[in-house]
Amino acid sequence: MVTITVDIDDQVKDHFNKFIKNHGTNVDVNDLVDAKKKIAEIRLDISDGYILDQVNSLEAMLSMVEDKVWRINTANMEKINATIKYFVDDDDIIPDHIPGIGYLDDCIIIDSTMDEVNDELMEFKDFCRTRLVYAHDEKFSFADWNKIKNQEATSRVRNRMLRRSRRR
Repeated sequence: MVTITVDIDDQVKDHFNKFIKNHGTNVDVNDLVDAKKKIAEIRLDISDGYILDQVNSLEAMLSMVEDKVWRINTANMEKINATIKYFVDDDDIIPDHIPGIGYLDDCIIIDSTMDEVNDELMEFKDFCRTRLVYAHDEKFSFADWNKIKNQEATSRVRNRMLRRSRRR
């Protein structure tokens, strides 16, 4: 087995970020379907942990794009859409059919996009967890989420104050 180590410096990330900006930011339903198919194929064929981690990250971004309630930040939407466009293109900078390294460029693009959208993605995951717990198959809005977040924050403050008062 041959191991390849690649260090991604800021110059390489800048190159890919420029590519993302110029690659197009509009995706259609076919791009989303193609991305999901490709993710499923990669999961069946690839065992490399880094590639699988990046595919999981892309899948999380896809979920955020497709969510009917979540209002994704416009700049993040453009980055994610460009990443999806790049990912579904099999003949990108490193063609995907090249064994061992075919998905390297895709992973760099995904990783770079994750650096940019991670904060919103964490918020989205929190929103989804909260919706799962509180929605009970009913509609769940941003207003509902914000109300619950505020209640939980108030509860945390109360609990901290209670713990501090018990120590005295």
